[in-house]
Amino acid sequence: MNEAILFEAEDLAVRYPGGDLALHNINFKVKAPTFLAIVGPNGSGKSTLLKTSLGMLRPQRGYMRVLGYDTVTESNKIRKMVRYVPQRDRIEMSIPIKVKDIALMGRLLKKAPPRFARTKDKEIARNALKRVNMDNYWNHSFNELSGGQRQRVLVARALASDGSLLMLDEPLAGTDAESQSLIADVLGEYHQEHNVSIVMVTHDLNPIHSFVKDVLMLKNTVIGIGTPCDMMDPDLLVKVYGPSAKVVEYGGHRYCVTHDSGIDRHD
Repeated sequence: MNEAILFEAEDLAVRYPGGDLALHNINFKVKAPTFLAIVGPNGSGKSTLLKTSLGMLRPQRGYMRVLGYDTVTESNKIRKMVRYVPQRDRIEMSIPIKVKDIALMGRLLKKAPPRFARTKDKEIARNALKRVNMDNYWNHSFNELSGGQRQRVLVARALASDGSLLMLDEPLAGTDAESQSLIADVLGEYHQEHNVSIVMVTHDLNPIHSFVKDVLMLKNTVIGIGTPCDMMDPDLLVKVYGPSAKVVEYGGHRYCVTHDSGIDRHD
């Protein structure tokens, strides 16, 4: 996997389901393994790119490949490799379901029917919950958790699953500071410990700045790709976020202040 190409897009154009053009002239290549952050303002096509990579959206023009597989003709192969945390998980909150059931979904959904949780599955799910400090909630109702706690459980569900690629769409959005810090640390440690690439759509690089290797900056097309420091270029930021965006250096750190994301930081 050291020489594998994680993402490759050429002349990619994708429309929103409503018909408007979401992405155009997308050309880039990222090697695996990596921790990739996809950043950009609201409506810049970040989630659209993630959904396209999973075969959930079909390109109007061009192509995209994930670990060598075409997103249109080989999406089934891609999904078998991917552990996905969507922006808004569609768990019906009126249905009583326990934390352990959510965590075990990561194991069971990739099994052939009939899907039964074995002792090993439960052990892996418990360990994933332990990573995010939620193992003591094993028998608790998912519905009764706070927003930050629910997000931790959904991240644990992905960690408990199998696959060489972990994709997360705004996993830190709407969570408390403690959960943000914990999730960021867990993902960074997991990436370093395992041969797993992580792709995260985010508005804020600050919580994950020390773990990210590559940053893809979008504004409906590729504005730039490189290290976090490369992307914290004043000219790039103004082009993407407008004239109010600026870079501030203080105490050996570089801060990016934008209207969209507040403060992003990178050493």
